[in-house]
Amino acid sequence: MKSFLYLMVPFLLLGGKVFAQECPCKKDVMDFKRAYAETVSYKEQMKNSGTEARFNKVYDSLVTEITCSETQWDCFLKLTQLKDVIRDEHSRVFSEGITDSTVTVTKTDFYKELPKVSLQLDSLETKLQQKPFNDIEGIYFAEGWKYGVYKDRESYKGVVLESKNEHWTPGMMAFDVKKAFGNKYRIAWIDRNFTKFRSLNAETIVGGRFLIYGITKDLQAPFYYKPKEPKPFFYEELSEDIGYMRVATFSWNNGNVAKANAFFDTTFPSLTVSHLILDVRNNGGGTDKIGKPLRKALKKYAKKNKVYILVNALSASNAEQTAWEIGKLKNVQLLGDQTAGVINYGLNYGEKITLPSGRFSFYLTDLTYRKFEAFESVGIPVDIPLHTQKDWVEQVLELIAQQK
Repeated sequence: MKSFLYLMVPFLLLGGKVFAQECPCKKDVMDFKRAYAETVSYKEQMKNSGTEARFNKVYDSLVTEITCSETQWDCFLKLTQLKDVIRDEHSRVFSEGITDSTVTVTKTDFYKELPKVSLQLDSLETKLQQKPFNDIEGIYFAEGWKYGVYKDRESYKGVVLESKNEHWTPGMMAFDVKKAFGNKYRIAWIDRNFTKFRSLNAETIVGGRFLIYGITKDLQAPFYYKPKEPKPFFYEELSEDIGYMRVATFSWNNGNVAKANAFFDTTFPSLTVSHLILDVRNNGGGTDKIGKPLRKALKKYAKKNKVYILVNALSASNAEQTAWEIGKLKNVQLLGDQTAGVINYGLNYGEKITLPSGRFSFYLTDLTYRKFEAFESVGIPVDIPLHTQKDWVEQVLELIAQQK
């Protein structure tokens, strides 16, 4: 009996190696499930029996349907599908691509496996040109790029029609889009330099544009959405009783904590205006060492004055938390567009977890705020939506004049 067991052990070990080699995607999915269980979001949300049931159902379905012939992109989409049962936009799966700048891109296995469509591109382009402007399907542009976006069952595919990059040839798949939560879409894309596959549940498609991916149906059409002011911390008086403040980031990089706090300490005590426009559009968030002092100063100011906070779909994390905290006050209004929905979790140490295959990674979220759970992957709604045909600050000025 002992000799039989001794013979079986190396066979079983060898069998595990063969399984990993012959069915890498199934092993990646299994490894991901084990590793992702360490995130604070997984631990919290799996206490809900409905979430636990959905997660296990998606997992079982993926493991069953995997054919073992999946490309790295195919497997990336499956891992993203499983991860997205857990609403945590700080912790996204990404896939390692070509990181060695000395290799010939077209000769790498990664490049050779990239997805391509088998459609007749001329016919596809003709069909998509007839789609209404506000339809998701259609022809999109970025500088030097042209894409066709068409519906394929439950998702939309973005295929390259023209490219300024010689390695991106017509017919290559650039991204995959699916409806997510609220007005958001899950977009999974291949970096233009082929270094990674990435995804987010925060894509907003408005006015013929993908705001995160950065493509539009009309490059010449007026589109007011992003702030004009390039400085990270800026204030000016627009009139005797109206001031404009731009806070572009809460990031601790580049000495921003000291710069921001010096800016707040200097600006707020000297304010003489009774109306303050605070612009946190495109603010991706950062540290509470900037967010908390700003919120404290705003709460004090808003006791006797009015505050108008500008946000958009690229306002995220600490910027969203600030908008929500201050937006609850009596003299404060949120204006613009619903925020990103990257709000309820965070990265303290930000440990990067790479699966044993080396093909996929994610960051281990270790901070939770709990009270923002309803807004995760959804975003903070605004009190007054602003349209994109006119400058947003001008629209706020008109609103202030009407409310006086």
